[in-house]
Amino acid sequence: MTYRIEGKYYELNNEDLAEIRKNQKEFGIDEASAVRMFFEDWEYIPAGSKVKIEKVKDIQTKKEYAKSEKPRKASTKERKVDLEKASILSALSVALAQNGIVVTEQKTETELKFMLNGNSYTLKLTKHRVKEAT
Repeated sequence: MTYRIEGKYYELNNEDLAEIRKNQKEFGIDEASAVRMFFEDWEYIPAGSKVKIEKVKDIQTKKEYAKSEKPRKASTKERKVDLEKASILSALSVALAQNGIVVTEQKTETELKFMLNGNSYTLKLTKHRVKEAT
């Protein structure tokens, strides 16, 4: 059984619970009083204090996720190249080169990296999907 006292959790084993039941019968008190008496006897709480003792069903713990032993399957789906985006980026790279800006890398049809005055820049092109009318 688990109890919470001022934010701290205390797990009681079978011996502790047996002692609580024994005190309950011996002194003719209810379970809550016997539990309070147990915690006072073991000096978890000061004697005669009005500290709230709560019986907790389950202690909430963080979920632990295990990594699978099986390796992931490689995707067999072929990547679609967007020719429209590729043509836009190639036009931009030509325009940058004409203005004396050095294009350092063109990553597929989505990204263009260039240098200007010693600073590195990245230009990323995003094509938005057409929203369907509902």
